[in-house]
Amino acid sequence: MGFITENQTLTAIRGVRVGHAQDPRRRTGTTVVLLDPPAMAFADPRGGWPGTYDTAASDLGKTFVERHALLLAGGDVYGFDAVRGIRRFLLEHELAAPKGAGEMPGIMGTNIYDLGFADAQGLDYTHLGYTACVDASTRRVEQGNVGAGIGATVGPFFGREGGTKGGLGSHAARVGPWTVGAIAVTNCVGNVYDPFENRTIGGTRKEGGPGFVEMDEVLAQYMKGSASRFGTTIGVLGTDAPLDHEQLARLVELAHDGIALTVRPAHLSTDGDTILGFSLSKRGRTHIDRRAFDALHHVAVQTVARAVVNGVKAAKTMSSVPGYSESGSRRS
Repeated sequence: MGFITENQTLTAIRGVRVGHAQDPRRRTGTTVVLLDPPAMAFADPRGGWPGTYDTAASDLGKTFVERHALLLAGGDVYGFDAVRGIRRFLLEHELAAPKGAGEMPGIMGTNIYDLGFADAQGLDYTHLGYTACVDASTRRVEQGNVGAGIGATVGPFFGREGGTKGGLGSHAARVGPWTVGAIAVTNCVGNVYDPFENRTIGGTRKEGGPGFVEMDEVLAQYMKGSASRFGTTIGVLGTDAPLDHEQLARLVELAHDGIALTVRPAHLSTDGDTILGFSLSKRGRTHIDRRAFDALHHVAVQTVARAVVNGVKAAKTMSSVPGYSESGSRRS
């Protein structure tokens, strides 16, 4: 039992394809996770301002909890237009049916607010959703300034000046006979801390010198200030462990600890932190024992944390993003 270290990502889980589509000039995009066969899903939104698409139907006690695709979108509410493109792709490729309860395209999504830096006016997110599906493959997930992470930024605590570049990251790990994987798009208000190297790697920069301002140092100023930005860390957590729906829900809830390990502070009133989860098992819905679940939980938290860190480290300078300079937009 241990971590996969050979650059493995969410696509290490059999039956999972991931694709990106982005508009570099507009600095926004989408990422799609295709699940074949459809997988049992659950969503857990945190923070004060989540943006979600058709997540309530995956709650505990619901009837049709399988999904064909999961969407991570830039563009805030406009990004959900990508669902139309995903739906068209699923129907054209006969991955879903045009009618029939539980057989029509099942799509669940969440978004980031990147509109302080992106230009979504007139952008065809429907086309981006379809293009991301066409791009989807089982190859290693591309990371950094791609898909839903192309317009992501980290910090600052006070408005738009003095932050660093965010991005999209992924990681996968083994837990006994199973794999657990994650994708994270880091667009948070708080700083990003790497718990594996014990250092802050992105966020609110200090004026006139290296390093980062920590929230503990500016709490009084933050409480009195009127300028604040909107952020969000969103992601997908998946596994091929044969979980029942209650265990999947619990695993997704616990996986938010991976965000809490890396984003300081996380789940703010202006964050919309959300994780979409799935279980894709050939054995179908069963129930693993308590100790096995504890091990899966532990590795899932670490996997989400590594995905957050990987996305920020892989993000490159984007000089066209207002407030981010060539010399300061990347910290790794």
